[in-house]
Amino acid sequence: MRKTKENFLDYCQRITNTYIENVNSTVLKSKGQFFTHKELAEFMSDLFTIDQEKKQVNILDPGAGTGILSSALSLNLLESSINELSIEIDAFENDKNIIQFLNQVFKELQKEFEKENSELVYNIIEKDFITDKAESFNGYNKNIVSHDHQKYDYIIANPPYYKINKDSVQSKAMKDLIYGQPNIYALFIALSTCLLKQNGEEVFITPRSFCSGSYYKKFREWFLRNINLTHIHNFRSRKNVFESQSVLQENIIFKASKESNAKKITISLTDGMNFENMIEFKARKSRIIFKNNGETFIRVPSSPRVLKLLSNIDDLKNKLANLDLDISTGPVVPFRSRKYLKSDYGKKNTVPLLWMHNVKDFKTVWPLKKNEKEIAIELSNKSKSILLPVKNYVLVKRFTSKEQKRRLYAGVLDKSEYEDHDYIGIENHLNYIHRPGGEMSLHECYGIAGLLNSSIIDDFFRSLSGHTQVNATEIKSLPLPTLKKIKKIGEKICSQDLNMGSKLDEIVARRLNIEDELIKSVGE
Repeated sequence: MRKTKENFLDYCQRITNTYIENVNSTVLKSKGQFFTHKELAEFMSDLFTIDQEKKQVNILDPGAGTGILSSALSLNLLESSINELSIEIDAFENDKNIIQFLNQVFKELQKEFEKENSELVYNIIEKDFITDKAESFNGYNKNIVSHDHQKYDYIIANPPYYKINKDSVQSKAMKDLIYGQPNIYALFIALSTCLLKQNGEEVFITPRSFCSGSYYKKFREWFLRNINLTHIHNFRSRKNVFESQSVLQENIIFKASKESNAKKITISLTDGMNFENMIEFKARKSRIIFKNNGETFIRVPSSPRVLKLLSNIDDLKNKLANLDLDISTGPVVPFRSRKYLKSDYGKKNTVPLLWMHNVKDFKTVWPLKKNEKEIAIELSNKSKSILLPVKNYVLVKRFTSKEQKRRLYAGVLDKSEYEDHDYIGIENHLNYIHRPGGEMSLHECYGIAGLLNSSIIDDFFRSLSGHTQVNATEIKSLPLPTLKKIKKIGEKICSQDLNMGSKLDEIVARRLNIEDELIKSVGE
């Protein structure tokens, strides 16, 4: 029951908390249920452009939960309207355990509308949203076309998040957008976009992973062809968005419109759910919708300063491939190679094995024991296929912990330090940059590592990727200076024995012709 004088969204929050407290967290996670806090619901509802004179509005909530999002939007519309208002909500929710809570919330919402001589009609649809509405998707190669089914003025959603495989019913229903093993939330976005009226708007809170990465390539292309992004909100800290539900992934809120052809996108940023200290700025669409090597990415700069850095770095014309370089993933997969891994090192039959913890500052440190990980790998005719010849390489960590500020960590494998060996093992959590059919000089290696270890390139990379995983594909897409400039950076690093920090940032910035005002604030 709603308490006397209880704020409606406080009531929704209490209902939500009651449900969460009575369901095992493992069950929630298996269903991809991560519930929206009232502060997020209010912020998301405020993003919509509201026509105060409109008398009838249709709302879709494709993953309704307890209804806090569609309730927040409905109340916002009611408060803004200068007419008696009629709203119809279609709320999809196929978890039978939560239906009673959703129905309870909507009944209370109807009372709010009755007080204002307005009408609220709600339809709770106990079906799988994707399979029920899949016919509205017209395929990857065609733009959205008009169908006879219901379309909506506003769509607001916090869809479920869980990975799906290509054989799932949902994947088969929207097979044109499937590649690899994406997350179901992307299909919720796509299908919702199909159901939006021509002048409609949608606001979602989702993981940021769809903005980059090969799994979402087809989805991004289709989505950006059929709707216009107008606002992206990012959070400085991952921890606060779904903190009570132990979710640490990086999430964004985005607004998209069928009508807008604006040349700029609004970017906003807060620490978490405290929207009082929000930073907001506008960016040219071409800076955010970034096209590179035949792929399209959605970038999310963390500040106006980083937006300026994007402009500088976008002007760099080279990629690894232009410099006759490539990046590959370490071929030693521990669970597949267990019989070759050795805790002790013997010169005759074993060679060094490098893990992520062996990359420290600009170097590789071996031997270095950690968490009982093996330090060596057997050298034999059978194991040679997963070993690499000893050369100069740049090693890049593929993973960072979820709350680390940096994404890129690189170190140089100097072959002179492993001259007793012809081969070396590089574990699968490391990427390595190399010159196919040749070899990188040490100055080239330190120059590449210096770029990757600078706050400048790290900021650029984090605008491109919200993953804690560093994919080889994303490193291949990084704009780089000429090989001559890379060597100069490497020479400076070697002569001054530099580590990460402001001195490195200054050297890199000078070589990239970045303005003094940006050099001073690098690494903020």
